[in-house]
Amino acid sequence: MFGDSRFKAGLAICGIAVVGVLFAYHVSQQPMDFRVYHYGARGVFDGTRPVYGPTSGIGWPMHYRYPPLFLLLFAPFATLPLGLAAAVWLLAKIGILVCLLHAIQKRVPKHTFSSSTRYAHLISAVFIAPYIVEEFRYGNAQFFVLALTLAGLLFLRERPAAAAASLGFAISLKVWPLFFIPYLAVRREWKTVAQTLAFAIFLSLLPSLYFGLSGNFDLLKQWYAQESQTQLGKSEIWFPNQSLRGVLMRYLTIIDYSQVPDSNYAAVNIAAMDPARVRLLWMIAAGAIYAGFLLLAYKRRKSNGWLDHGLAFCLLALLEPFTQKYALVILLWPAIVIAGSMNNRAVRMLMYCATVLVLIQPLVPGATAQRLLHVLGLDFGAALLLTIALAAASLNVDRKIC
Repeated sequence: MFGDSRFKAGLAICGIAVVGVLFAYHVSQQPMDFRVYHYGARGVFDGTRPVYGPTSGIGWPMHYRYPPLFLLLFAPFATLPLGLAAAVWLLAKIGILVCLLHAIQKRVPKHTFSSSTRYAHLISAVFIAPYIVEEFRYGNAQFFVLALTLAGLLFLRERPAAAAASLGFAISLKVWPLFFIPYLAVRREWKTVAQTLAFAIFLSLLPSLYFGLSGNFDLLKQWYAQESQTQLGKSEIWFPNQSLRGVLMRYLTIIDYSQVPDSNYAAVNIAAMDPARVRLLWMIAAGAIYAGFLLLAYKRRKSNGWLDHGLAFCLLALLEPFTQKYALVILLWPAIVIAGSMNNRAVRMLMYCATVLVLIQPLVPGATAQRLLHVLGLDFGAALLLTIALAAASLNVDRKIC
C-alpha cells in the first residue's frame, strides 16, 4: 500500500515535470506580458527608458504597471536572455502552484470536504484550469501576487506574523490585495491587519536603498498617477474587461474599437449612455455589494473563513476596475472550496453552468467567434455564477448551524 502510493506520487511528479518543461519551452519561444517586464526593467537599469507611462514598455498598451519594488525583485530575470528568463519564470509558477495545492490540502478542515466526491473536484479543476493555463501562458506577475495572498490567508491563524508579511508583500507589489484588509478587519483580525499594513509600507520604502528616498517617492508618485488614470478614468480600456465595470461599459456605452490596437471586436451596446455616468453607476454598485459582503463577513466572523475567503476572491474579480481573462486565476481558492458544497443541488447546477461558460470560448472555432464571446462577457458570467454558488453554500451552512 505504502509502496503503491509512493509510486503514484513519483509518477505524478514526473508528469508535472514533463508538462512543465514543455510549457516552459513554449513560453520561451513566445513571451507575452513577460516581455514587457524584461524590456522595461532593462531600460530602467540601463537608464535608457522611463519606468512609467506609454514609453516604458513595448508601446501602448504594453506598459510597465508595477511599483518600484517589483523592479528590484525582477532584476535577476532582467540579466538573463528573454527566452530563458520567461522559461524560469514559468517553472517557478508551476513549483509554487504545487506547493500551494499541497498546503491547502494539509490545512483544509476535514468537514469542509466531507461530502465532496472526486467528481466534484474534477468539475472544480476543469473550471479553473483554463485560467491557470492562460495566466501561465501570458507570463504575467498576477499569479505570484495571488500566491502571496493565498499564503497569508492559509497562515492567518497558525502563523499570524508570517501571514501579515505575506499579505504585506502582496500589497506592496499590487494594489488589489488591499481588498482583504477591511474584510480581515470585520473578522476582527486586528493584529494581522496592523502588521500587514506596516509590512506593506516598509516594503514600499525598501527600494529607497537603491533609488534614494526622493527617487523612490518620485517613482511611487509616477506609478500612482499612471494607475489612477488607467483604473479610474471615465473611458473604458480597449481589451474586453471581464469585471462589472467592463460589462456595463460595453453594454451601456459606445466603444470605438477602430481606435485601439485590436479593432476586430464587435460592438454589443444596447444603449449609448455617458461613460462618466456608467462609471458612477459601477462605483455605487461595487460599493454597495462590497458593503453587503463585509456585513456578511462580520456575521460569519467566527467561521473557519474558507467559504468567506473564496467569496472575497470572487467579488474582487467582479468589482475591481479591470479584470483580464488571465487575471481570473484568482478564482483558484473559490474553485477549490466550492467542491465541498456540490452535494447541494443548487450549488452543483451553478457550477455546471459556470464550467460550461469557461469551456465554450477556448473550444469554439474561429478567432471572430472567440472575440465575440469575450466581448459578451462569458468569463464575467462564469465568475458571477461561482460567486452565487459560494453565497448559496455559505447560506446553506448558516441554516445548518441554526
